[in-house]
Amino acid sequence: MSNFNLIDKIRITTPVCKFQYPKLIEPETKFNPEGAYKITGLIDAPDADALATQLDELLVRHKESLKAQAPTQKFKLADLPYGYEDFDGKPYFVVKSKMKAKGIDRDGRAWSAAPALFDAKGGGIRDRDSLKSMWSGTLGRISFDACPFYQSAIGAGITLRLRAVQIIDLVEGGGSAESFGFAEQSGWTPTAAGEKVPWDSATSIPADEADF
Repeated sequence: MSNFNLIDKIRITTPVCKFQYPKLIEPETKFNPEGAYKITGLIDAPDADALATQLDELLVRHKESLKAQAPTQKFKLADLPYGYEDFDGKPYFVVKSKMKAKGIDRDGRAWSAAPALFDAKGGGIRDRDSLKSMWSGTLGRISFDACPFYQSAIGAGITLRLRAVQIIDLVEGGGSAESFGFAEQSGWTPTAAGEKVPWDSATSIPADEADF
């Protein structure tokens, strides 16, 4: 039996989590020429109990539904895009969500999509280009549909279809001093406008010291 009736998807919004590898402005095309928006969320383990329970219960119901439709068939479990992992010695519940950037529907019509983006106050972000330099470490929430699926070659599983993202604390490319472990100290700061530059700005840097 290859065609199954699948149980309904559920929509989930994560607690505040740490973003990793966000691809929300320009879709990633490395593994799919049509492109996909992707984001991984790291949720502090103590804050993830309710979300983990929702996903576990959905998977149990999905497996029970398949087995009820084909009692004698053996099913394998596909790799799941969520679960507990350690990062830098700290436990997180990790969710990996994605959205196709474009495709063709059943009627042969082309479509395109992008995740909705919101700021910390819940306002929609219209200037998406302002977030091109978003980096890992940004804090926010992720909304996705948890969708049961079954494919004979892959198995039974749950995919997390990205819908929207709320950005609460933006970390941009290059990182902050704090992100590198630097605290405020007394000492040197950039020369203020109008002050004398303490070296000849025309001085060249030896070729062997210009790059590293």
